[in-house]
Amino acid sequence: MRDSVCIISSQRPDKYPNGGDEAYWTARIADKLREDLGARGIKCPGEEEPGDWGLRLYLCSHAAPREVQARIKGALVSYYEYSPAGKRAAEIFIRHIREVYPQPDLVEAMPTVAREGLSGSKVPALLIQLGYHDNPQDEAWLVNSAGQIAAGLAAAAADFLEAEP
Repeated sequence: MRDSVCIISSQRPDKYPNGGDEAYWTARIADKLREDLGARGIKCPGEEEPGDWGLRLYLCSHAAPREVQARIKGALVSYYEYSPAGKRAAEIFIRHIREVYPQPDLVEAMPTVAREGLSGSKVPALLIQLGYHDNPQDEAWLVNSAGQIAAGLAAAAADFLEAEP
């Protein structure tokens, strides 16, 4: 199933200042992403279904440390440092997220070795932190732009899967 994407949205109960929580809002984006990928002919099996996915995506938002809370913005795409395909996927996703994020220069990729879900994956895997839910501008973007965010992520996934051998 190299033409499929496993999407895992955050289950964290971190409250958003204007209502809802991280689990609710990332699930909305993930649901729309599955719909957009399905329209492109890309399957989205559940995480519990065994399979040889083409890509694994972890969707979440994040919060700044207390001392700088509400003052940091931006999106971050993390990938396993020793995965050339993960790095390639991150570069594609960064390009597409920059097209939908209000301040493209605040979207970046970061290699990591510390994230178990990324390092232990047999397929390219990304942790996509879609902004800081404690920042009013990022929270508003996350809440009001779920469709636009999902469309950008779907375009990125399609680009990556089409480029893979």
